[in-house]
Amino acid sequence: MGLAVTSIYDQSDESRSTIDDEQFDAYTEEMAGPRDFLTYVTKAASDYVASNGKKAGKAACVYAFIDAWARGDALSQLDTRQSALSSTRIVAGMGMAYLAVRPYVEAEGLDTSAIEGWFAARAVDFQRVYDQSGDRGSNRSNHRYWGGFAVAVSGVVAGDRALLDWGVASYKIGVCQIDAHGALPLELAREKKARDYHLHAIAPLVMIAELAEANGVDAYGFCDGAMHRLVKFSLTAVADPSEIEALTGSKQLKLPTDDGAIRGDRLAWVEPYFKRFGGSETDYGIKVNRPLFSSNLGGRLTVMVAAKAG
Repeated sequence: MGLAVTSIYDQSDESRSTIDDEQFDAYTEEMAGPRDFLTYVTKAASDYVASNGKKAGKAACVYAFIDAWARGDALSQLDTRQSALSSTRIVAGMGMAYLAVRPYVEAEGLDTSAIEGWFAARAVDFQRVYDQSGDRGSNRSNHRYWGGFAVAVSGVVAGDRALLDWGVASYKIGVCQIDAHGALPLELAREKKARDYHLHAIAPLVMIAELAEANGVDAYGFCDGAMHRLVKFSLTAVADPSEIEALTGSKQLKLPTDDGAIRGDRLAWVEPYFKRFGGSETDYGIKVNRPLFSSNLGGRLTVMVAAKAG
């Protein structure tokens, strides 16, 4: 299976913050299959973790689905740059789901060669997209962080330290841009969607940092701990966008909500961050409905972080 998607944004808008309805519909239709697959896999992985390993059938399904996906060489044909940029989120989420069930896979002695080979191959594909496309803004913005996350988790799955290191280098590209306000300049350039794009960008950065920390790298300490400024700036902007509106000169679009709370996929990354450093979204006047779920981050992070802590 391949992809051939293009941007959802009106290309005449330099800030890339105005959606083209026709392009959005085409993109959504093309991405429906991979997204549905990822949602199923990450929910099943979350169910397995939540059961404390008792729902072995869920883990077996995750393994079987990802193994079949790998043996079919899914996402090996990416016909456009946007297809590659969009695929990074699919691969990243799937990698995290696989890591969640890997204890079961190892205990059962299942064959992981196709899975490991597939993740390594997709990581190399993503590296090529970024490394061979010059000094583009998207090679330094949220697109690169999602690519870095996909490559990093693929490295952990495949046991390839070089891939993990490339992902960490992508993380460093992001955090070392963070300015004195705690903002990412390239995400501020998204004008009316700058707040949303800060939340979109911070998610893969936190996940890369967590993978790095688990492998002996003090990622949160990079560039004098700039990541903490980004977290504070972004979470503050959720309830009080005044600073980000002053910096962008644009009134921010509303964030998506679910039952009066910020939708979980925008904030699922707070689970590992607050577990490590303390604090709560309530410190920023934010309401969320747990468990926080993001298929792109691997599932119900509320459950997965709690299980890891236990």
